[in-house]
Parts: sequence; structure tokens; C-alpha cells
Amino acid sequence: MTSGNTAQTNGAATGIVQRCRRLPDWLIALAVGLLTALIATIAQWRGHFFYYVGDQHEQFAPLWHVFGTSLRAGQWPTMDPAGWMGGNYAAEALTGIWNPVNLLNFMLVSHFDNLSLAAFVVMVEMLAILGAGVYLLAREYGSRRAAAVIVATALPVSGFTLWYEASGWPAGLMAFTWVTHFWWSARRHSRGAMNPFVPFLFGALAMTTGNPYAPLGLVVVLAAIAVELAVRRRYVRLAHLVVLGACVGAVALLVFLPLLGTSEVTTRESLAALSNDTFLVPDVGDLVTGSVPTYLPSMSTWAGGRLESVPTTYFAWFLVPLLPWLRWRTARARAGALTSLFGVGGFYLLATLAPSNLWLFRWPVRLVEYLYLAVGVLFAVALSAGLARDNVRRRAGATAALVVVGFYLGWAVRPDEFPVHALGLLVVAALLAALLVAYRRGGLPTAAVVAVVGTAAVLFMQASSFPASATDGGKSYPAYDLNRIAAGTADYRGTVLQIAALENTSSEDMRRGEILFGNLPRAAGIQSVASYTGMGFVDFAKELCMDYRGATCRDAFDRVWRPADASTPAPLIDVMGVSTLVLQRSLLPEAAAAEPPPGWHRAYDTPVRAVWIRDEVLPADSRLTWTSPGVEARTAEYAPQREAVHYTAAEPGRIAFARLAWPGYTATVDGRDVELAQGPAGLLAVDVPAGEHTLVVEFATPGLRLGFAALVGAVLAALVQTAVWFWRRPTRSPRRGGTARG
Repeated sequence: MTSGNTAQTNGAATGIVQRCRRLPDWLIALAVGLLTALIATIAQWRGHFFYYVGDQHEQFAPLWHVFGTSLRAGQWPTMDPAGWMGGNYAAEALTGIWNPVNLLNFMLVSHFDNLSLAAFVVMVEMLAILGAGVYLLAREYGSRRAAAVIVATALPVSGFTLWYEASGWPAGLMAFTWVTHFWWSARRHSRGAMNPFVPFLFGALAMTTGNPYAPLGLVVVLAAIAVELAVRRRYVRLAHLVVLGACVGAVALLVFLPLLGTSEVTTRESLAALSNDTFLVPDVGDLVTGSVPTYLPSMSTWAGGRLESVPTTYFAWFLVPLLPWLRWRTARARAGALTSLFGVGGFYLLATLAPSNLWLFRWPVRLVEYLYLAVGVLFAVALSAGLARDNVRRRAGATAALVVVGFYLGWAVRPDEFPVHALGLLVVAALLAALLVAYRRGGLPTAAVVAVVGTAAVLFMQASSFPASATDGGKSYPAYDLNRIAAGTADYRGTVLQIAALENTSSEDMRRGEILFGNLPRAAGIQSVASYTGMGFVDFAKELCMDYRGATCRDAFDRVWRPADASTPAPLIDVMGVSTLVLQRSLLPEAAAAEPPPGWHRAYDTPVRAVWIRDEVLPADSRLTWTSPGVEARTAEYAPQREAVHYTAAEPGRIAFARLAWPGYTATVDGRDVELAQGPAGLLAVDVPAGEHTLVVEFATPGLRLGFAALVGAVLAALVQTAVWFWRRPTRSPRRGGTARG
């Protein structure tokens, strides 16, 4: 009876496998994406702020809400003077405003009042797309479906990808996701199996994330595939690849020319360097322990720490322990078809172990996921040959030794986490035993089920043992409820200047809306001077001692009440057009307790803040804030990037605006060009002639017109190349570089 039941079970399993083999790869990839999304929700389940820490809650999620609201109102935001240092969106690049998938997500996020939930939805979406891309890439190099599924569900929830990028650095995750799809489609195109427009689209999606690691990844992938084609003497296909690369590269002009054109007034110029301060620099030991789920790397990290608090360099619990079981002789037979895979992996191995600052690229641990992608695909290809069935005791002993050594290395770095390491040892040992037994009884498809379940189990253990992120600075519950923030700032009027220090602020202060940093106030509808910026504005930041999140020093209070400069004797707070001033009591106890100056009144008075508001709030439809004596002016037309002012001047004078003087501004008087003046604190000012005239100041993002022209040219060239490809398309579809099996 038992024998009969076993036969029936095996027969049913075989039938399922056979039916799955007949399904198209795109359908399996879709299923892998859904499965990855399901696994990724475990981290959210264990703590619903997992995907909402660091830059995610200070920069990205609130800004997505702002962008989505603008898009739904029919506006495409490229620059908003009300955003101050963080308002030059096109120049920021990392905002990703040219990426069509981002635009859809912006509008989606704008429907959420709970930003942590919105971030969770978008990040799980990207992890799902990444999982599908890893599966397709592994298949492209000849992996069997089961092996590809094993790796594709593990990589998206690996250490750096999940614990850093998905939780707090979403632009990096987006770049990595689209580079993965580009690699798959470009490699497929290089074999003549896919038209060039598909990899062009994925390359454009990667480039328009604005993350600098995207163009790096695209170049590395193209170079590796080019070498592979050159080795095989496929020169026609190599020419196609060069054209494809040129088209994708042209998209970079749209994304990065505005940044380059703006760099003269920002802090970006000081970022390029060649040095090593060991910050976020992994070593070889951190990489070889990639299968130890509780290993915490010993590298310089946040707040001066020397040890990580999250499993940054973790990859997959099964990869290293299964190395003794792989059929290496069979795998070596496929090595000739994996030239580009070795090329990408070799480059990223060196880059991951590079100095902390290498030109504009810093913190090499950011590249570990690209290395793991290449290693994971190589593992999937090797695993496709099956696990060895001979010398079981010797192989089992080697696996046990690898697991125990990994446990020891994890304990040696963090002996205080012994209970967690012991739990990890037991979980991995049990899962490996289950996987090997499953393989012997049901082959690779059955082992894949155990591997996927094991990946989910390990993530559950990790999310239950470690903090949500290494970058959250202890603020495990950041502000996320826009309704609550809006309620705490309901009486704010006009432009809001906050003088506060981040280190004096509790999470509850921010959740109540009393003190806000980054882009959170803007998502709540507050016209705040504070915003998150990746590039800053040197003169303005120096005058207000304001950092990239909008935090200030104590001296900022005195500075805003002084005359702005020798040519602008009005207080800087007037020239900035501020109508609401928020004073943090812990930073400015005396000022917060004092009476407001004439023309202002106290609106809020709590243990955390004192809020002063002008008796006459400045108009919202004008950035005109000051004119020199003898000049009378009023705004006739206003838009974020253009303002027309009618003025009358008895003698030549000056007009100042509450606009940062970004490169790209021009001014005309009655249609004739005039020079811009050097305004206080980096503000825009214009010296005007006497008489009755119309002054128009207008902003055009530097390089944007050329960038759009390059984009149009790239699309047209890609379409022409695609037409040529279809015209010369071979009658037979080429086989994969490896053996394509189910």
C-alpha cells in the first residue's frame, strides 16, 4: 500500500513538473515575481516600518507624494522655488522624474496618507520585478527553471538589497532592478533572440532612475557582452550592441546634464575623490560568509560604529553549504558560454573590495548586490547539472564544516549575539538537511520548494532578530501619518522657516508635526524652507548653516534677523519671504521664550516649539520680496519657473526674489536681456534701470533642451535599429548560451 501511494505521489509530481515545463518563461517569471513579493512582506509583517527608514522617510516617500499630487493636477515638476535647496528636481537626478514607472508610482503614492504603507507597496513591487529579472537572467545563461527560481527568490531579500536599499535607499534598488533586466535583454539580443528595442527600454528605465550606479552597471554589462561577442567573432552582433549602447547612453544626457549644469553652486564638486576611510568597505571575509544569515560585517558604519547591526553582506543560506554538492566537471563544460557572466562578476568583485571613495562612487558595499547577481546566476547554472549523489558522507561533512565555520565567524565578530548565531546555525542546518533529502527523493524541483521556503524562514528569523535598518539612527517609528502632521501644523501660513537641530528632536516630535525635517513637511502641504537635498546650494546652506535635511544651527536665528547684505538692508527673513517661523525650544530656549518682534504674533507655544506668524502673511502668488528705495513693484504673472513684475523706479535700483539663484535663470526688462545680480544668501536679485518697465525672470533647466533632443534621437535610432533587426532577422531562433532546460 505504501509503495503504491509513493508511486502515485511521484507520478503526480512528475505530471506537475511536465506541465510546468510547457509554460512560457515569461509566465514563470511572473510567478517568481509574485512569490518574491510574498516573501518580502515578511519583513513588513515583523515590523511595519521596515521599508520606511533613513532616506526613505526623509527624502523619497514624501517627495513621491508631492510629485504624484502635482502630476494628478496636470503639472510635471522639474523645478519649484518653494522647495528651496531641494526644489531643483531635474538637477537632483536621483528624484527619477523622467522614469515612466516612477511617474506611475508617484501618482499611486499620492493616494496614501500613510507614507510607510506607500513605501512598502512600492518597494515590494520593485523587489518582485527584480526577482523576475534574476530568474530571466539565470535562464538566459542556461539555468534550469528550478535552479533559477531558487536564486531569483533569494537575491531580492539578500542583505544589502533588502536591508539597505529596499528599506532606505530606493533609487539604488530601482537602478539594480532595471540593470538586471537590461542585462537579460541585452544578452538575449546579442544572441539574435530579441529585438534591440526591448533592452533599450530597460536601459532607459535604468538610466532614468538617476542613480549613478545604473550607468556604471549598464557600461559594465555592455562591455562584458561585447567581449563575449568579440571572442566568438560575432562582429555584426557586436555592431548592433554598440548602437544599442550608444542609444542608451544618450538617455544619460537628459538625466545628468542638469546636474552638471548646476554643480557650480552646489556641494557636488567636493564629492569626487580617491581615498579610503573604510566606511562601508567590506572585506573578503564579509563576502565568504554570505551564507551566514546572522553574520554582521565588521566595517566602519553609521555614527562612528565599527560593527554593522544588520546582515549587510548576507546573500543566501544555501549557496556556500551546497558548493561541495555541485557537479563541477559538468559546470566547467559550460564555462565557454559564460564569458560575459565572468566579466561582470570579476569587475564587481574588484569594485566591492575597492577604496571607500573612488571618484564619484563611494561606499563599495553598494556594489555587493551586483557581485551577488553574477555569483547567483553562476550558481544557478552549476546547480542545473544537479547535486552529486556519490561520496555522500564526505560531501555532508564538508557542508557541515562550512556551516560550523560560518557560525564561528559570525560569533567571532559579534559574540554578544550568541543566541542569535546559535538559532541561525540550527535553522540553516535543518534547512540544508531538508533540502538534500528533498533532492534525493524528488530531484531539483522538490529541492527548489524547500529552498524557497527556507529563504522565507531565514528572512523571518532575521527580521525578528535585527533592527529594521542600519541607517535609521534609532528612530524606529518615524513620522508617517500625513493627516497627523497636517493637524499639528494647521495654523502655519505661507513660507515656513524652522530653526531646529535633528539631534534634539524625538520621533514623537516629528510624528506630531511639531518639528519636521527633510521632505515630510512638503508632503503634508507645508511650504517649508527645510527639504532634503542631495546637492545643496552652497551660499544658502552656509548662511543658514542648514544641512541636507533642513536642520540648522543656533546662529541661524540671529542671522535671519540681520540685514541680508550690504546691498539689501532688509532682514534676511523678509527677503526670504518667510511668514511662519518655528523655533525649537531645546535649541533656542531664550528666543523661544521671548516675545515676537513687531509685525509677528505667537501661534503655538508648546514644550517643544514656539511658532511665530506674521500679522500680514505674504502673498502665495509671488516670490517678489524686496525692492530698493525708490522702486515700487508688483507681480503681474506668477508661475514656479517664471515671474513677471511691473515696476516703477525713479532711479536704477534692485529687485530681490525668494528664489535661489540656480544656474538657468535669465532676466529681461521689456524684452531686453539684463544681468542677474549677486543676491544675499544665494537668492535671486536683478539690478533694474529707472523708469516704468516690466521685468521677467525665467528659469530653464541647464542642458534640458539638449537632453530632450538626445532622448528623441535615441528613440528614433533605436526604432531604426529595430526595423533593421527585423529585416535581417534569421529564420531560426538561436539557442541560449547554455543548455536551455526546464
